[in-house]
Amino acid sequence: MITFYHAPGSCSLAVKAALKLTQLEHEVKIVDVNAGEHFSDEFKKINPMSKVPAVIINGEILTEGSAILHYLSEQDSPVKLMPETGTLAKAQALKWMSFLYSNVHPHFARAFVPSRYGADINDIKFHAETSLHELFAIIDSQLENNEFIAGDKLTLGDLYLLVAIHWQGILANGLTEKFSHLASYQTRLLAHDVIGDMYRTEFL
Repeated sequence: MITFYHAPGSCSLAVKAALKLTQLEHEVKIVDVNAGEHFSDEFKKINPMSKVPAVIINGEILTEGSAILHYLSEQDSPVKLMPETGTLAKAQALKWMSFLYSNVHPHFARAFVPSRYGADINDIKFHAETSLHELFAIIDSQLENNEFIAGDKLTLGDLYLLVAIHWQGILANGLTEKFSHLASYQTRLLAHDVIGDMYRTEFL
């Protein structure tokens, strides 16, 4: 049994989607970030960084979304969320997931909570948005000839990318208005028969 700590609307939705797709047995514990539950002493015992997602598996705590997703993708499941180990296809899928977590996510963090990064909030948000548009230009180019971020099959990166696209609401200039391939991609994933309703429920 996997115990999964989730804050609705956050990046932990990618893990929630992976759990649904893989059909692994789990229970969801909601963390109310609006009420500050992620800063509680109880939750800090699970993740001292006060962040979701987090999971407990056989009594062992695992944090960091990319690590959790990778773990879930390697479990015995009828649905495979990553290509076969040792293949270039898997390396490409990992590249895109890493691109999103290590490049896109930090800039959204600056856009959402600029005060953590300095006193000039407007300047921080402006540069975060500029960087995000540059990154999403690369993503849009990748999606021009690919149904999913890493090719013709849904992989872990897609579960996070759909979250990131929704976060465009924090930006002064929307992403899907500027990038047509990204807009088409969002429409396709929201129509997905397993995860579409999940994302729509949390975001729309």
